[in-house]
Amino acid sequence: MARIVLAVCLASIVLLAVHTSVSTPSLSSFRPALKRQHGVHFNLGDVALTKHDEDRVTYVPGFGAPLETQYAGLVNVNNIAIGKLFYWFFEARVPNTPQTPLILWLNGGPGASSMTGLLTEMGPYRITGDGKLIPHAHSWTQLGHMLFFDQPVGTGYSSVRDDVGYVKSQDEMAEQLYRGLQEFYARHPEYLENPVYVCGESYAGKYVPSISYYIHRRNQVLADKGTVDDEVRINLVGIAVGNGIMWPVLQTRSVPDFAIALGLIDSQEYEKANVDISVCEEYHRQGRHVDAFQVCQAVTDRIYKAAGNPFIYDIRKRGNAFDALTTTLSKYFNDDNVRRALNVPLGTPWNSIDGGSFGVSASAPALVRHLQEDEMLDVPIDVFRDLMDNYKFLFYAGNMDGSACNNLGVGRMIDRLAWKGTGDYRIATRRPWLVNDQVAGLTKSAGNMSYVVVMNAGHLVPTDQPEAALDMMRRFLGTVPYFV
Repeated sequence: MARIVLAVCLASIVLLAVHTSVSTPSLSSFRPALKRQHGVHFNLGDVALTKHDEDRVTYVPGFGAPLETQYAGLVNVNNIAIGKLFYWFFEARVPNTPQTPLILWLNGGPGASSMTGLLTEMGPYRITGDGKLIPHAHSWTQLGHMLFFDQPVGTGYSSVRDDVGYVKSQDEMAEQLYRGLQEFYARHPEYLENPVYVCGESYAGKYVPSISYYIHRRNQVLADKGTVDDEVRINLVGIAVGNGIMWPVLQTRSVPDFAIALGLIDSQEYEKANVDISVCEEYHRQGRHVDAFQVCQAVTDRIYKAAGNPFIYDIRKRGNAFDALTTTLSKYFNDDNVRRALNVPLGTPWNSIDGGSFGVSASAPALVRHLQEDEMLDVPIDVFRDLMDNYKFLFYAGNMDGSACNNLGVGRMIDRLAWKGTGDYRIATRRPWLVNDQVAGLTKSAGNMSYVVVMNAGHLVPTDQPEAALDMMRRFLGTVPYFV
């Protein structure tokens, strides 16, 4: 896991093919028809309302009776290949009103289960080494509802019967997840009015803009034409990306800069790394994306080997800090008692992988093989422009992440974006952000966009700095400036 160049981690851990001409197949092909009634869509055959009740979680193994309303289960996203996505939803610990935020959380990988985020980062529970769940004092459910989706198929409990059902691009990923979200709202129409914030980390630096842009385009179609196949409008309001991989080659260029600045490598290793990254860049320009991935991965491997093999996702540590976590999560979710509680068919395998760690191996899982071309593709700059011109946007990064998702690379990527706040952002002053009278990070903001560097945090900011992460999200969901 620590060997990968793109910092696409198991727990965290573009719309490469999504452009302005996005089209969506008929949604009626994968879920029952809905009708509008008093401004809300209801299922004609009571199928969705039945699933609403069937998806209720009444007992959580390792914890007991849930403290909040929960739903979990599988939603159909591909009838031909029998594709299903798994979700787990938690109501907020605050009174539910139409203004209560609904936070959609996605981990990366590709192939990393969002249950990792749920049980180790911002969910209402933290998992212990013996598989027990304990209340999480800094859960984001203090701020809003939380919806965790395992996607694309091949991730977590999410599965597909036939090889043809795996996604090969961010365009296909976005369509698949959009179908899953439509099915979620068909089952739970009571949350249709809630403002939606799409958030994620690591490889979700591609997933998050991808699904957000897809929602944006579909909402435009619905506004122009009205209801299409009883498709519902998703009330997208904001987008957040933590330690995200968005422009892989540019961000990989930051790895030797990050390493030499911290004294991890000498000038000789630094110069060699930059020469090799130039080869990666040339392959990228030629469209040889798999070759580019291999070269850039080798560069990062060599840098951290020369540095004594610190943990790439948190250079303060040694070894692979995710191994024990992966084992604990796998044991928990591969227990039939857990499957039964979460409305998953008994025996359904649960998997969470760091897709980038497989390189271009032919023995890699099908999900990874199908996304090999995707690894080095950039989120199109016009996608960021359209999203940042229309929605609240937060980028954040832990300052101890040594991967290509490091704060230096994220900052350089942001500096190259163009949106209506570009001019103001370029002249904005970076300011300290305080939590409990201590500097929790440094922030730079313009208009509806902020970039936050979180101090003393690695790739998984909410794991390393849970109180600061909660404060950061509270400010993002509200209007409190970060530098107060």
